Amino acid sequence: MFKSTEKNMIRIFAAFLIVCIVIIFAALVISCSTKEVGNEVDLRLHDIWALEFINGEEFIRGEQDTRPIIEIYLVDGRIHGSAGCNTINGTVIVNENKIAFSEIITTEMACPGDLEQRFLTALQNVDNYKIEKLRLYSYEGEEERLVFRKID
Repeated sequence: MFKSTEKNMIRIFAAFLIVCIVIIFAALVISCSTKEVGNEVDLRLHDIWALEFINGEEFIRGEQDTRPIIEIYLVDGRIHGSAGCNTINGTVIVNENKIAFSEIITTEMACPGDLEQRFLTALQNVDNYKIEKLRLYSYEGEEERLVFRKID
C-alpha cells in the first residue's frame, strides 16, 4: 500500500484540485453575471432623474399628471421609474456619449392625456446625451428630446 507521506501528498493534491475547481467555477459565475455598459461611461448617469422638458416644451404638472422619473442602473444596464402614471422598466446601453433605451415595459393603468405616450416615444428614440449643471440632456440626433434634472 501507500506510505503515510504518499497519503499526505495525495491529500494535498486532492485539496489543491478542489480549490482550483472552486476558483474556476466562481470566475465563470462572476463573468457571466457582469454586463458591459460600454467603454467609457459617465458614472453621473447612475442616478435618479426627473423630467423637466419634453420635445422642447417645459413639463407642467396637470391635475392628474405626475412628473416622469427614471432611475438609471448602469452596472445592471437597466432603468426603472414612472412615465407619469404607469411604472416603467427597461434596458439602457451606454457607450461614451451614446445612449439607448430599449425593451421598455410598463404597467397598464388607464391614464388621462398623452404625456406617457409622448414620454415613452421620446425615451426610446434618444441616441445621445450630455450632462451639464445637474441636468441630463438627451437627444435624437441633434434634436433635444428630453431634459431631466438630477433629484437624488
